Amino acid sequence: MLAVSAALRPKTLVAAALCGLTAFGGMAVAQGPGGEGRGPGDAPVISAPSDPGRSAPSSAYAPTELGGVNSFAATDTPPPMESYGFTDAVPVVVELFTSQGCSSCPPADAMLATLSGEPGILPLSFHVDYWDYLGWADSFARPEFTARQERYARAAGEHAVYTPQLIVGGVDTAVALGPAQLMALIDASRVAPAMVSVQREAGAKGQVIELMPLSDLGGGVEILLVRYAPERAVEMTAGENRGRVVTYTNVVLSLDRLAEWDGTAPLRMTVSPDGAADDSFPADTRHALLVQKELGRDKLPGPILAAIPLD
Repeated sequence: MLAVSAALRPKTLVAAALCGLTAFGGMAVAQGPGGEGRGPGDAPVISAPSDPGRSAPSSAYAPTELGGVNSFAATDTPPPMESYGFTDAVPVVVELFTSQGCSSCPPADAMLATLSGEPGILPLSFHVDYWDYLGWADSFARPEFTARQERYARAAGEHAVYTPQLIVGGVDTAVALGPAQLMALIDASRVAPAMVSVQREAGAKGQVIELMPLSDLGGGVEILLVRYAPERAVEMTAGENRGRVVTYTNVVLSLDRLAEWDGTAPLRMTVSPDGAADDSFPADTRHALLVQKELGRDKLPGPILAAIPLD
C-alpha cells in the first residue's frame, strides 16, 4: 500500500488518495498565494467508490472481437520486438484491453509480455467484462476498466469497443497492431515533445514528486494511481479459451483518481508505503502514477503526459 499527499502551489489543493491510501496527518500542507499554510482538514477528500460488481455490456458501445485477415496470428508467441534503447525516465504507457474469454487475445497478451522487459515502457493489462457471458468470467475484469475503454472510444469518435485493443500514450491505436506497428507508435510517443517535467527525490516521509508544466496544457489533468500485479498465469476451464493457460503481464488491479490538476502551477506529491498486503492487493503489487489530460466537458481520457513508477 502507499500513502499519497499532494499540494498544488500557489493554489491550494490537497488530495487524499483512495482505497488504502491516506493523506499524511498534519504533513500535507499547501502554500497559498500569500505563503500561508493550509492543513489537511481544509482539503477535499475523494471517497473510494463502492464495488459496483459486474456490469452488462454497454448498449452504446457494442463489443466486437477481432478476427479474420487483420487479426493477430493464431499463435501465442508474436515475432520478437526490437529493442529501441529507451530510457526509463518517463516511460511510455501501453494499455491493452483484453479478456480471458476472448479467443483472439492470447497473442496480444504475449506481445504485451515482451514489452515488460523493455526499459522506458510501462505495459498495463486492463481486463474487460463484456465477454463474460461467453462461458468464462474473467477473474481480473472490472466494470470500471470496461468504462475506461468506452471513454477512450468516445474520445476517438468510435462507436464500438473490441478486444484486443492496444492504446499507446492514451492516444494512438490501430486495429490489429502487430509488433512493428506497435513499436513505431511507442517510438513516436517517446520522441514527442514533453509537456510536463517530472522531478523526484527522497524525502523524510517518502518520495517527493513534483510536476512542472512546460507549456499550456490546455485544460484539466487528472492524477491516477494504478495498482498492478507483475504476472499472473490463469488456466481457463471453460469458454473460448478452454484448456489454455495464459500468462498475463502487469495485470491492473485498480485504477483510482487521486486529484484533478489545472496544470498552471507546479504540483508536489509525497508518496510513502502505507498498510499491509491483503487479498485485493497482494505483496507483489506494484504502483504507478499516471498524469493524463482530460478532454472536453465530459473529461474524457486524453494523452498521458507522464507515467511515474513508484516501486
